[in-house]
Amino acid sequence: MLARDHFLEFYMSVLRILILLTLVFYSSIFSVYARGNAEIESSGETKRIVQAGSSAFLVENALYLFPEAVDQVVAMADGNQGRGFFAGDIDPGIVEKTVLPRTANTEAILALQPDIVVLKNFLEKRMGEPLERVGVKTIYLDLETPEAWMEDLVVLGELFDDSERAEELQEMFRARIAVVEKPLKNLHDSEKPRTLVLYRSVKDGVKAVNVPPLSWIQTQMVEMAGGEPVWGDADFGERWTRTGIEQIAAWDPDVIFVAAYHMDAVDAVDELIQDSTWSSLRAVENGNIHAFPADYHSWDQPDVRWLLGLQWMAATLHPELFPGLDMESEARTFFNEMFFIDDTAFNEYIKPRLTGLN
Repeated sequence: MLARDHFLEFYMSVLRILILLTLVFYSSIFSVYARGNAEIESSGETKRIVQAGSSAFLVENALYLFPEAVDQVVAMADGNQGRGFFAGDIDPGIVEKTVLPRTANTEAILALQPDIVVLKNFLEKRMGEPLERVGVKTIYLDLETPEAWMEDLVVLGELFDDSERAEELQEMFRARIAVVEKPLKNLHDSEKPRTLVLYRSVKDGVKAVNVPPLSWIQTQMVEMAGGEPVWGDADFGERWTRTGIEQIAAWDPDVIFVAAYHMDAVDAVDELIQDSTWSSLRAVENGNIHAFPADYHSWDQPDVRWLLGLQWMAATLHPELFPGLDMESEARTFFNEMFFIDDTAFNEYIKPRLTGLN
């Protein structure tokens, strides 16, 4: 009887160990993670990934930070903001892939037989939930702040089963932020220029200037770059808010940065300078109104290019702290690190589109 009890105890111990080892084994090849209300199953197998919906360029450019995207992304929405389709130009297999309209419906997405659909997080209810109801796995990316970027890189690392690349990207983000923050660490508040970021919009032929919400990356970039956002006491909600020359004159910022997404930001700045109602602004009088640089996309947006925009903004606000900075050279290194774009491809695709660096 005693021997039998020992045998049963030994048997149960071995069984527990086998169960534990099995769980460990399968967890290494089959992880489950959540983003929004969806659970995404990630395995070592190649997936059919579809990116859909608006803000397409933000999501698809984040996907292409991972080399696996070339093989696993089978369809994406058109991410062209008017300066070219970046993901389409860097993906050698784009001709074999489907480029969706940003308004593609559930049926059009289902026809692609996706394993996973990747969406911007604000599309969860409108696009994600209808897909989930018919059994399609979805993943939502935020990408709106530096902190959200670091979290989303982890999610993408799991999506592509490439945590090593995710960690490498996080380290590159930290290094690029540190290059900006280190020279500014002893900056006093009195040394921070009063700064305004504007988006020059055009809709139905009507041009306007708009201010970002306090929670958006444009505001954070000003603070990280050693500036003081002049709109810091205003509550503009959760979207670009139209403003006028009267409010801008009341703020009378030291420096103005102008972004434009559907026109050339350099042209937008030239128009504002030539407008007599802007001529008395301190920033205009002192030549401190600047167009945000851009290539395919403006460097002020929460695309990965915000890291370049941050560096350029800091050097523009505090040139004495960043002597000899060559932003074209920085951009060349950046695109190689982030998207594996070599000098030949940079010269062909990126350099001809670069504006706002002079």
